Amino acid sequence: MMWVWMALGLGLAGSLHCVGMCGPIALSLPIGSRSALGKVRGVAVQNTGRLLAYALLGLAFGSFGRGLSLAGWHRWISIGAGILMMASVLIPALLGKLGAASAGIQRSLSHLKTLWFSRFKPSSDAGLFGYGLINGWLPCGLVYTAVLGSLTQASALNGAAFMLVFGAGTLPVLVSLAGLGSWVTPAALGKVRSLVPVAVLVIGALFILRGLDLGIPFISPPSAALSPGSAQSCH
Repeated sequence: MMWVWMALGLGLAGSLHCVGMCGPIALSLPIGSRSALGKVRGVAVQNTGRLLAYALLGLAFGSFGRGLSLAGWHRWISIGAGILMMASVLIPALLGKLGAASAGIQRSLSHLKTLWFSRFKPSSDAGLFGYGLINGWLPCGLVYTAVLGSLTQASALNGAAFMLVFGAGTLPVLVSLAGLGSWVTPAALGKVRSLVPVAVLVIGALFILRGLDLGIPFISPPSAALSPGSAQSCH
């Protein structure tokens, strides 16, 4: 279950980065006219949509990882994912290129949001759910990193679970921001955001160790424990 802690740690640390991108979305939710209970429901509905978007990504990439794993590439997927995570921190230009390549996705999602809001009021529960769903698909370096983690799970359901746990890790900061945004200062955010690269480096190193088959319990278990469908037999 090491992957649970890796996904949760990535979400918790990464949520500090999320404040820069998703923070304005959390602060601009059209729930100002609602009662206190209505605001809580609105934030919950919006984040449910966001976590569903993450789960769908994990389902797709976990399924793809399953195929690669059956081809015997499971260890190399984990090592490659770890290297890419660390490279995204050590070579920031990589994420810049990904961001540029994601411009088309951004435009498509903007059209989808316009279409959604033409059918539902932004302040309605349905509108907030769609707001969160589209928010979860926004191009983001942190989500790309989490998707790499879901790819290593070698299972559609496990990939979806990885992304759900990652999303759950982002909730404390983003939900608090929606309710206490006026208390958060840019200086404080700048200090805590500096921890994000460290967390990504550590988790990337864990993915590399996980694929190296060093026989270390939980951290680098034998490859037989990582391969789907493997079974032990006694003679």
